[in-house]
Amino acid sequence: MRSYGRAAIGALLAGAVASPAIAADRLQVNVGGEFTQYFGYADNDNVGGGDFTGLDVKSDGTVVFGGDFTLDTGLQVGVEVGLKSETAQGEQIDGSHLWLEHGFGRLEIGSRDSAAALMQYSAPDVGFGVNDSDISDWIVNPSTADGDSAFQSTYLYLGEDQATKISYFTPRFEGFQLGVSYIPEFERDVNDQPAGDLYRNGVAVGVNYVQTLGEVEVALAAGYLRADKPKGSTGIDDAEGYSVGGNIGYAGFTFGASYADTRGNGSAGTDPAVSFDGRGYDVGVAYAFDAFQVSLSYYNGKVADSAAAGDSKHETVMLSGSYEVGPGVSLLASVFRSRFQADSGTDNDGWAAVTGVTLSF
Repeated sequence: MRSYGRAAIGALLAGAVASPAIAADRLQVNVGGEFTQYFGYADNDNVGGGDFTGLDVKSDGTVVFGGDFTLDTGLQVGVEVGLKSETAQGEQIDGSHLWLEHGFGRLEIGSRDSAAALMQYSAPDVGFGVNDSDISDWIVNPSTADGDSAFQSTYLYLGEDQATKISYFTPRFEGFQLGVSYIPEFERDVNDQPAGDLYRNGVAVGVNYVQTLGEVEVALAAGYLRADKPKGSTGIDDAEGYSVGGNIGYAGFTFGASYADTRGNGSAGTDPAVSFDGRGYDVGVAYAFDAFQVSLSYYNGKVADSAAAGDSKHETVMLSGSYEVGPGVSLLASVFRSRFQADSGTDNDGWAAVTGVTLSF
């Protein structure tokens, strides 16, 4: 999606000052978003006992306040602020950023995922989601393995957690688009001065290729993220990770897969004594017919040297289906089995059947 350097950014911003004339109307903010209400059954079989087995109700959603308009110069300006439907670890805002877009590309400033994560493709799943989802809300992960590694996601986060950043995305040319993000300090989503005690000077690069070749739809992606370790730190590695992924669609079928390798230490983010040294991959296939979709997907992840001594491993296989009842209203269902293991002997093997209703507005 983004960056060809200072010259392109300068040309983009020039559109904002090329003429004193601006659009007569100010930006109008609209409300949108997505909300899903889940109901399901989970059966956890932790070796230590005590993990939940039974019915439960959970929810997930974000209300987005945003809007955009175009100046007389042709420069598009917009803003987005996400509000979570439930509080998670004391956080209520799910990212906020301003963007500028012109013929030379798109500039985003604020709290949002990096170019490497935004441009990634992974295995298709039409239900709950096998990659970067809340599987451990149903099947308990008894290890201390961190979801910001490749343990449960091939999207490059590494504790960055939508830190404030600046990103630039190039226009798409012959199917290709490039993006670059600069992250002054990981986890920083407020206006405090960087303290230097977290990963810093982060750079993320993403590139993807999206094209229709005859009756075949192709989407390929690659990403890279690195950041310096905290000032004066010992025993902490620089953060680094790379990812690849892609989808191929034909005659209603979509085949997809992705892979990520990550390195670093959670203590340089907000999770003490946790390692990011891991790898993960997923594979899957989906089929769409009329308003129905079905998918089968699999995830395999591993992270080394976590606080629970040794490696932690994760496997999930998921069968999902969805049905579009009407505009903005969908029903979904997923049945999945997950296994979490650690060399320390702590593990959990469980399954869940989850249904949900999603409203997009």
